[in-house]
Amino acid sequence: MRVISGRVFFRGQLEPLSIGIDETGQIAAIKKVLRGDEQIDHGDALILPGCVDLHVHMRDPGLRYKEDFPSGTRSAAIGGVTTVADMPNTVPAAITTAALDAKAAELQGRAAVDYALYAAPQSPEAVPRLAKAVAFKVYMAESTGNLEVTVPRLEEILRAAEAQPKLVVVHAEDPKKFNRQKAKDLRGHDAARPKVAEEAAIATLARIRGGARVHVAHVTCVDALNSVPAGATCEVTPHHLFLDWSKPLGARGKVNPPLRSPTDRDALWGAFRQGRIDAVASDHAPHTIEEKSGLFEEAPAGLPGVATAFPLLMRRIRAGDLDLPRLVSAMAVRPAEILGIAKGTIEVGRDGDLVVVDPRNIEAVTAKRVRYKCGWTPFEGMEACFPRAVYLRGETIVEDGEAISEGQGRLIRAST
Repeated sequence: MRVISGRVFFRGQLEPLSIGIDETGQIAAIKKVLRGDEQIDHGDALILPGCVDLHVHMRDPGLRYKEDFPSGTRSAAIGGVTTVADMPNTVPAAITTAALDAKAAELQGRAAVDYALYAAPQSPEAVPRLAKAVAFKVYMAESTGNLEVTVPRLEEILRAAEAQPKLVVVHAEDPKKFNRQKAKDLRGHDAARPKVAEEAAIATLARIRGGARVHVAHVTCVDALNSVPAGATCEVTPHHLFLDWSKPLGARGKVNPPLRSPTDRDALWGAFRQGRIDAVASDHAPHTIEEKSGLFEEAPAGLPGVATAFPLLMRRIRAGDLDLPRLVSAMAVRPAEILGIAKGTIEVGRDGDLVVVDPRNIEAVTAKRVRYKCGWTPFEGMEACFPRAVYLRGETIVEDGEAISEGQGRLIRAST
């Protein structure tokens, strides 16, 4: 048995504890003192559950020049993420059983962390055929991959998913509320896909959801958050918490839904701190520097973030702007619960997925540090607390802040 010791976040508080992980990779014991075949003592560093990022676009298969599963999951590990859920808008898109199975086969043995796969049913008939996916993703408006569905079709898909039952994650923007004038900068992009489009889409979703399990992706403002129906869950991205259209990012900050105003960002941060938002998800969606360097109106939407979500928020804990339980809930516990996977907490019987971090170790985010294949990060220069070590089922995948392993990740499916 491998024993890992430190200040463990266990049942809502930090305690000096030892975690014993057996040969299957599961936590076998949590005690003040444990003896094992191997003892690893992290002193007064924090040991937290591995983060679960329920919204990533690893671009694999089909778009590997932007990102691929080995590079993207190594970056995830560097950022303390031990499980990712990959979206279906790859090439080919995971909209059929054959495409979903082919994607799973192609990714096998290539991930540094555990992973789950979404599917994107385009009709209610496709829902039962795609039941092997961890959840479904539905787009109410055009974004990367052109998988948007009409409102009547969405309602049919929701009824079919309710019968499964299966979680439906929704990109909620109402295209009828878009301003069709081409945006030439970040403020213009906000105006082109305004807050009212997000509010209207969520209101429509609330009206048609019935008893379906619904999760609203990337809420950008309190106005939209106020429209999320009771019983549904929602997420916020680090870029909507830390960035806004006043930042000098140009096309590198172009994302759907857009970055909002500084005032909106401040209000969203306040709502997150108060616990009104269930989860943080990176919406990691890289494009190359070349793709982001042309005219703003022609640049693709999306930005990378899987390696920086946890470190940026961990820095806010050190600064006193955020409580540790809020972070652990939003980046580990709730994402796992929403997806229905047995991850996200340090408990006997759970996988030994652990993040070791010293909040006193503050460093600047750089493109070199996060190792993205696309070669850039919109958070360049921001202060962050990166993990010292990361364990996947008790095996070291990050040591001294660098990814040291790949291919250990496994495909996981919903357990509830």
